[in-house]
Amino acid sequence: MSSELTELMNHLFSAPLMVSTGLMLFVIAYWLISILTGLGLDAIDFDLDFDTNADVGGVDGFMGIGLLPLKWLNIGAIPLMLWASIFAVAFFFASLGVERYQPLTAEAATGVIAIRVIWVMGVGALGTKFITQPMRGWFKEHILDHNEFIGKQATTRITTHTTRGKIFIERKEGDLISEARTAGKEIPNGTRVTVVSYDETQKVYMVAESRSTGEETMNNNEETENV
Repeated sequence: MSSELTELMNHLFSAPLMVSTGLMLFVIAYWLISILTGLGLDAIDFDLDFDTNADVGGVDGFMGIGLLPLKWLNIGAIPLMLWASIFAVAFFFASLGVERYQPLTAEAATGVIAIRVIWVMGVGALGTKFITQPMRGWFKEHILDHNEFIGKQATTRITTHTTRGKIFIERKEGDLISEARTAGKEIPNGTRVTVVSYDETQKVYMVAESRSTGEETMNNNEETENV
């Protein structure tokens, strides 16, 4: 029995299966901790709420287009850890199946193993896409109200100006990544901004660079006194 267990462990942690096994163990550990601590599905989560416009070009445009496969795979449409759990299972069993019918020798080069892992991950991601597709409508209880973010703080993810931009908003229900524009001067990547309004026509948030904390605090105090 001991030798069989050792053989199984050696197989699961062999080079072709190590990544999928490790991901599977991570997901199992997450759910065990979730059960013990009451950690919810949205503990690690984010939304993708953006449109890719024709006028977005260069590196910024590439970054925006690069997020499209995430939406296609339903990442952001369902809780992230649920998606990751399904992917971990699909990736794990795909790895077992491929290794069973096309096993790699112990002498296989690192590059060959890496290519095997990458394309099996693709198979797992594709399987996850079809498994999660019916789930897209299950998690629509919270309807995104764009106006609720007006006045909120955000961080630019790319250089933001009048024709292109992207912001990151932290929130309890899941962090939000969205398209944004500014009516003023260009705002560099990583700058704290304030959401000024939401443009229904362009489907983007209008933002302005945030003032210093001291000024914000003073203005908040003045508003409180006026009330």
